[in-house]
Amino acid sequence: MNRRVTSSDVAQAAGVSRATVSYVLNGSGQSISAATRDRVLAAARSLGYTPSTAARTLRRGRSDLVLMLLPPEPLGRALAMIIDAASEELERNGLRLLAHRLPGSGGAVTLVHSLAPAALIVTTPLDEEDMAALRAAGLPVASLHETLADPLSPDLGIGALQVAHLAEAGHQRIGVAVPPESGYGWRVQIRLAAIEAACAAHRLPPPAIERLALDAGEAAAAVGRWLAGPTPVTAACAFDDDHAFALLAGLAAHGKKAPEDLAVIGAEDVPLASLAVPPLTTVRVDARLLGESFARMVLTGLPGDGAAEGDGGKRGEVGLPPVSLVRRVSA
Repeated sequence: MNRRVTSSDVAQAAGVSRATVSYVLNGSGQSISAATRDRVLAAARSLGYTPSTAARTLRRGRSDLVLMLLPPEPLGRALAMIIDAASEELERNGLRLLAHRLPGSGGAVTLVHSLAPAALIVTTPLDEEDMAALRAAGLPVASLHETLADPLSPDLGIGALQVAHLAEAGHQRIGVAVPPESGYGWRVQIRLAAIEAACAAHRLPPPAIERLALDAGEAAAAVGRWLAGPTPVTAACAFDDDHAFALLAGLAAHGKKAPEDLAVIGAEDVPLASLAVPPLTTVRVDARLLGESFARMVLTGLPGDGAAEGDGGKRGEVGLPPVSLVRRVSA
């Protein structure tokens, strides 16, 4: 069949009316016998029928689409887990997630107007004018930047935990390795602010900042500057585990090791962290819980849909996911 399969085709194949097909496929409360329901579902599967999103939108009075705006940076493991968890949570409530990387030039309002989503998840800051326009449209918006009072909250406590561990180990001069790409801008700013605040809280001097790509030569140069400075850096906070691996490679280029010559601590706890040489000390982030939290934030703002059966009343709970220190060898 070259044309799109319709509910009429399903009705004809199942030997029922279109209304019965609609009742079955849309979960209506109408009384439909189990045998009829099974026959309709079998016909739909056999024909490859998929409901029309446009028709469902008209019927429900709103879209079933939730738009997630992503920062203009490479899709790392943690962000991928956030997307997966948010998608699963929303699908349990009859919604679908569309993730879109927002370019540095912006365009959030135009995109939202063209897609007409039911709600919006913002994982990258929008300017005040754009946020005001989205709020004025009555669109539920989930954003840590607006929801939480502490401006450092979007860092999730990663930078603070990195510094606390290094300070407790006796390090007095700390370095920070962050990516140079502009797409990471806001996350780098928050991480640096969190690390600077933590250094001040532990009465340490401001951190020595190096912006480096994932390149062994750049890492070696950064490590060289840290070790040769008038007050040598003895420990480094990496933006993520990838940048921690780069620092380990930079140390090896100088014939140096972690933690003897430079303690190195990463962030995210990717699967390869335990296989690094030496095994990487890092901060583990519960990215899945963060994704679920984003989904619940938007579900709270949507009218009409009950929480998914068996969710334990968790819909609407919002909180930061816990971060934890994973002690290995490198720091």
